[in-house]
Amino acid sequence: MKLTFAVLSLVLFSSFALDAKSRLGEYYLGFEYAMADGGKTKDLEADLFQITANSMASDSTDFIFNFSYGNVESNGTDDSSFTLGVDYVYHYDEYVFQNGMFRPFAGIGLSYIGDDMGLRLGDDGFGWSLLGGTEVLFTDKFSVLLGGRFLGLWSDFSENDFHFNTALTYWINDIHGVALEYTRAFDREVSFVGLKYLYSWQ
Repeated sequence: MKLTFAVLSLVLFSSFALDAKSRLGEYYLGFEYAMADGGKTKDLEADLFQITANSMASDSTDFIFNFSYGNVESNGTDDSSFTLGVDYVYHYDEYVFQNGMFRPFAGIGLSYIGDDMGLRLGDDGFGWSLLGGTEVLFTDKFSVLLGGRFLGLWSDFSENDFHFNTALTYWINDIHGVALEYTRAFDREVSFVGLKYLYSWQ
C-alpha cells in the first residue's frame, strides 16, 4: 500500500512538463498527508497530517512553523503522536551559483514532541535541531530540495537522530503547488513519505 502510494506519486511528478519557484523566501501554507513505516526495536506504522507555514523574516531568512499530528500503530496497539515547532532558516542567496540553480540554506529549530510510541525520538519533551541543505531549481516551476536535520532532546542530549529529507516540488502557478516528500530517520530506522499541497500568497 505504501509502496504503491509512493510509486503513483512519482509517476505523477514525472508526467509534468518541466516548465522553479523557490520554497525559500516565499509566503506559503502547506497541508500534508504522510505515512511512516519502520522501526529499530519494534514495527511502527503511522498516518500523519501536517500543517506548515513559511513566513519571510527578511530577504534572506525565513521562519517555518510546523504542526504534525497522527496515529501510530505497533503490534496491535496504537497511540497519538504530535510535534509543534519552528525553524529559523538562512538561505545563502549571495552564494547562489550555476546561474541560480543551487540555493543552499542552514538553520536551527525548536520543537515540542509528544510521542510515546517513539516514532521520532525515544521520549517526549522539548527538542532542538540543526538543519542544512540546498534547493535545486530546475525550471520556473520545478525544484528539488535535498537536506538533513540533526535533532535531539534538551533533557537528554544522548537522545538524538539524523533525518535525511528530500522533496520534489511542482508549482502549478504562482499560488498553488504540490510536493512529494521523503524523510529517513537513520537511528529510529523509520521512513516517511508524504504528499503536500502548497498555497502561496506572494
